[in-house]
Amino acid sequence: MKKLLLPFLLVLLVLPVWAQASALSFTTKRGEPFLLILNGKPVNPVATNVVRVANLQPGRHYVQFRISGRYGLITSGFRITVPLGHQTNYLVHTPSGRRGRVRLQKISIVPLPPPVASTQPVPPQQPNPPYTETYPGDYPTEAPAPEPAEKKDGFCQNMLSKYDLDKLVTTIKARESESTRMAIAREAISKNSILSEDLKILLEQFEFETSRLEFAKFAFDYVCDKERFYYVYDAFKFDTSIKELQNYTSRRR
Repeated sequence: MKKLLLPFLLVLLVLPVWAQASALSFTTKRGEPFLLILNGKPVNPVATNVVRVANLQPGRHYVQFRISGRYGLITSGFRITVPLGHQTNYLVHTPSGRRGRVRLQKISIVPLPPPVASTQPVPPQQPNPPYTETYPGDYPTEAPAPEPAEKKDGFCQNMLSKYDLDKLVTTIKARESESTRMAIAREAISKNSILSEDLKILLEQFEFETSRLEFAKFAFDYVCDKERFYYVYDAFKFDTSIKELQNYTSRRR
């Protein structure tokens, strides 16, 4: 009788391990937002810089990244192996220029807590779909602008490229009138979207602090990465201008 009970007890001990799922997390090194596609199915509907997938079956999986940057949309895919009962954390490296490729770096594997055993009978259930978590730093789903930059598939459309930015800066520098510079910059931004670091460069082309403040308010609705809007504060000399801009943008979010 004891010989028969021993195998049965061993099975009971390993059942919680078999029932335990796995998890994945991905973070871009420089904070770029991305869309994650897992085994051909989209995970996060809005681009974020951190994505965690829980309740995932262990084994082989195929992950794809769609990353929006200054030079356009980057798409790259990888085959990865997910260990049983662990969360695997990856760091996503993006190319710094037009050339290069996305690189996936495994930074840690963390054991997940074992599921709590229950003495009550559990009714049959359908397998749970993968659970996705996103974190602060997400792109806003709405931009309350008069004519906000159009978004599609979680990304801003018509993002001002590095080439277009350089041409715009050259054009603005060639004009002596501050009002003419303002008109050119407004026209360029009104039909495009822009990154915070690029907006800072544009603001530096204005001579007067009041002009920089006025244009920063106008351009806020067309900024894609509003979570990094603080980049533009370096373009101002006075704290009062930064405070006024902060008050304005807090009402627009």
